[in-house]
Amino acid sequence: MPVVLVIATATFIVWWALGSGFDVALINAVSVLVISCPCALGLATPTAVVVATGRAAQAGILVKDAAALEHAHKLSVLVVDKTGTLTEGKPKVTDLLPAPGSDEKHLLQIAASMAQGSTHPLSRALLEYARELLVTPTKTDNFSELSGSGLSAEIGGATYLLGSPVFIASENIALDQAQILALQQQGKSVIAVAHANTLLGIIAFADTLRPSSADAVARLSAMGIRVVMLSGDNAATSQAIARQSGIAEFRAEVLPQDKAAHVQSFKAEGKMVGMVGDGINDAPALAAADVSFAMKSGSDIAIEAADITLMRNDLMGVVDAIDLSRTALHKIRQNLFFAFAYNVLGIPLAALGMLNPVIAGAAMAMSSVSVVSNALLLKRWKPYNTIH
Repeated sequence: MPVVLVIATATFIVWWALGSGFDVALINAVSVLVISCPCALGLATPTAVVVATGRAAQAGILVKDAAALEHAHKLSVLVVDKTGTLTEGKPKVTDLLPAPGSDEKHLLQIAASMAQGSTHPLSRALLEYARELLVTPTKTDNFSELSGSGLSAEIGGATYLLGSPVFIASENIALDQAQILALQQQGKSVIAVAHANTLLGIIAFADTLRPSSADAVARLSAMGIRVVMLSGDNAATSQAIARQSGIAEFRAEVLPQDKAAHVQSFKAEGKMVGMVGDGINDAPALAAADVSFAMKSGSDIAIEAADITLMRNDLMGVVDAIDLSRTALHKIRQNLFFAFAYNVLGIPLAALGMLNPVIAGAAMAMSSVSVVSNALLLKRWKPYNTIH
């Protein structure tokens, strides 16, 4: 603005010095001030962001923080939680393998009894499977849960353990590692149940990959975004799911409390990091990310921590959000061009006396109309699935 004032003052002085009279000099100086009005410049970014946010809502992408939509185009790394994000988050029991001396009903009853005190997806799957087989869980005492590892509880005065093979093995309980590995290589999650240093059996679960996950990962990779999967499962299971979804890089056996640290490690590399999750234990990582996405089916805490909520429970929503962000950025750049073009072309013309204030005012108004009209073209943007 100081530059414009200098130009307007210089215009007035030059025209007056040339003998054109006070009126002509003043009119030309006023024309410079009018044509240089930065209204269009002030509208360039906000109008595009508002239209993009509205279009995102129509596509099932709810933007809580408009700045997140602006920054999404800068993402270079996208960290993706496995359960409930890449997969449906509804694991089902596929294998019930009692150890010698035990039986399927006893194994399931003990496991379901212990699962009553946990909100983990595998615990819910155990209880559902027990209901299907009409197996009634029994009362437990002294229940305790080690996040990401396992459970312990007393049933009938005896202590039982349920958890990952690593957790059970750490209690000096022998496991058939070959049998467990064979299940894990199929992409199944495996837990073991033990009592008094004796293995009662192992139980395997399978979670279905979301139909669009592989396509979404391929699309993200094509957009130049590095996709990294985080999973609390072991390396074999994580590798199987990563392979099915087309993800080359993954982190296995990640404890819930360590997810945020992984996000921070990518940020420490100077990357702009996005995070997609759905569970309570994803909330710290979502909060740590530069741009965070939560599934509609996720926990309230995850949705509250996220910048953007995907109403379709579909990783393709992240693709759409990033694509819309890039399209909006393109419109913002066009708007800035329109705003500057009117000023750059108009100020010299006004200084030369070729524009009067009325025409300058009309030109200034047209610059604002151009910016708003161009921003409204964002309404023509369509989600990926509707054009393929």
